[in-house]
Amino acid sequence: MTVVERTAVVPDLLWQAKEALAALDRRAAAPDGRSRVAVAADRLLIACEFPSLLRAEAGEPERVAVLDAIGDRNRDAVRHRAAWALAGCLLGDPGLPDPPDDAGSALASCPFSAETASAVVAAVTALVHGNHLEAAISWCDGALPQASRLTTESWSARLLAVRAEASLHRGDVLVALARAEAALETAPPERRGAWIGGPLACLIAGYTDLGELGAARGWARRPVPAPIYETRHCLGYLYARGHHHLADGEHRSALADFMSCGRLLASWGLHADLYPWRLAAAAAYLSLGDHDAALTMVDSHLAGPAAPAADMVQVFGRPGARSRREQREELFGILQESAGRPGLFSRLRLLQWGDLPGAVPYRVVRYKVTDRYAAALDELSPSEQRVALLAAQGETNQRIARTLSITVSTVEQHLTRIYRKLRVGGRGDLRRKLG
Repeated sequence: MTVVERTAVVPDLLWQAKEALAALDRRAAAPDGRSRVAVAADRLLIACEFPSLLRAEAGEPERVAVLDAIGDRNRDAVRHRAAWALAGCLLGDPGLPDPPDDAGSALASCPFSAETASAVVAAVTALVHGNHLEAAISWCDGALPQASRLTTESWSARLLAVRAEASLHRGDVLVALARAEAALETAPPERRGAWIGGPLACLIAGYTDLGELGAARGWARRPVPAPIYETRHCLGYLYARGHHHLADGEHRSALADFMSCGRLLASWGLHADLYPWRLAAAAAYLSLGDHDAALTMVDSHLAGPAAPAADMVQVFGRPGARSRREQREELFGILQESAGRPGLFSRLRLLQWGDLPGAVPYRVVRYKVTDRYAAALDELSPSEQRVALLAAQGETNQRIARTLSITVSTVEQHLTRIYRKLRVGGRGDLRRKLG
């Protein structure tokens, strides 16, 4: 039986996935071909595993047209709905069906079997990415007994892997570690594919969050199959490994992993904030002492599609809208406190969803420019520092002169020397340099 005929099975390699898609096209065109909905479901489930194929697959009008049958409760329609749920989460496209609704609807109509296994795994994964963690855990636990009775593939292991991820994001780290180890033990080596990136990510991130860096290091050094980097499973793996490197003092390795995660998201056209990699990269830059780069990453995160104006209000439990400047200060302060310490993974996850626990006391986080950029200001004389700080705050030369009781000409002379010493081209560059 070929990989295409076994529609519940997703290929392990990119070249196999491309061949499978071509074969599905041929099969759909044959006189006895399967329904358009069945073929579209197979195609989308494959593309969700190999994101380089996903954007084209999800955006093809002819394939989207099969949604006219999506209201049916037949198996193919349900599988298609589950595939769309995961695709919607990965792409973050508001024009696609709503992922949580589609995932819940598909699971309610989709008893676990060899034919529906890949669809069920896709649907519960969509719930995890959509932060519907309780629902994901409930569906995984309900499907596990049925999956254990299947002799084909390692669907129990796959469900345990998703269960581990949901538990980790919910903060049940010990449960997540147990489920992740069970996932790896359940699947014999010959049945382990790229999906093992998921449980490995849980083990690395979980032990790092607990401060057990030796255990995390052991899992981070486990070899992974090269094809993992062609699949979506490498994203969480790189992100988790970056957190381990950061806590372990390997700051440049951490930054490389976070940036690789971001580059893959961009090159595959996936939702840029599927993982809060920019904030993690900012923490790595802070650990390296590069405040400018850290601030750039924070600004990039705030400008992104999932900017946490969602709200830093929830995060800090205070009423009223938070300005971008205030959000930036809050985030920068949190990263200053957390960078390189156990628990950063969980804290960024909570920030991503705007629900940092209320137990975290409110305090005004204000790192003064002189604190944040002491190295740059050390290059200036005391008089130049005073002028530079006022200029960075937007004061005019006249107001600076009045404030410091000096002449405008003296202010201009100071600014000329400041620009030269800090290697900036003018007031705008100075403001960015000093935050």
